[in-house]
Amino acid sequence: MKSVTASVAETLTQDLALRIMRGELQPGMSIPGENELAVQYNVSRTSVRNALQVLGAKGMLTIQAKRRSTVAPREQWSFLDADVLSWLEEIGIDDALIEQLMITRLIFEPNAAAMAAINANGRDLADLEDAWEIMSQGQQQDSADLFKQGDLAFHTAILKAGHNPFLFSVGNALSAAMLFSFKRTLEPDVTLTLEAVDAHRELMECIRLKQPEQARQQMRHILLSAAKKHLGDPLPERLEHFLSAS
Repeated sequence: MKSVTASVAETLTQDLALRIMRGELQPGMSIPGENELAVQYNVSRTSVRNALQVLGAKGMLTIQAKRRSTVAPREQWSFLDADVLSWLEEIGIDDALIEQLMITRLIFEPNAAAMAAINANGRDLADLEDAWEIMSQGQQQDSADLFKQGDLAFHTAILKAGHNPFLFSVGNALSAAMLFSFKRTLEPDVTLTLEAVDAHRELMECIRLKQPEQARQQMRHILLSAAKKHLGDPLPERLEHFLSAS
């Protein structure tokens, strides 16, 4: 069970993070000192210190000894952090950031799928099939939670199937962003995701048949379909330029 101090620190952390994201605390701005924040929020200095350290670790604050913490520029935030993504979702994330997330996935995941097609073994294929079955159940039962669980497990299984520790580490770092992406592009009516379920099955077959180029293109197709659900068709010009250059 979490301690009261931990709970207070988490609440303070979130409040300060949301103030930064909303622009109430601008980049370069010094935030109040520990004593002032403790009085302002009616919490202990320990809770304040914990909250500031967390935000510093997530790239949202610059902390220097014997000086007030300052708000860090947006580009320094840890966008792959689950808390940062959750806070962004709470304030309302813009399409430009979703576009950048889809570009990141397009850079990484098609090649990871090709690597899986080259290196996957029987255990990897079983994991892919198990994950796909969960996705299929979610589609049939109109369960968003079940569908997202299977979707993340499927993409994680692809990363594992590549048997490359560096790629898998990058995938682990991307996992929170991938789950965030699934939530943003999932159909409101999960029963309408049959096309996505079928597309994942086709990707699984490409990997099973050891067809790296087909796996690469099928993953690209899956990601583009997801992007169009949220960003529209045709896709934004910047994304189209990226695709034509890839």
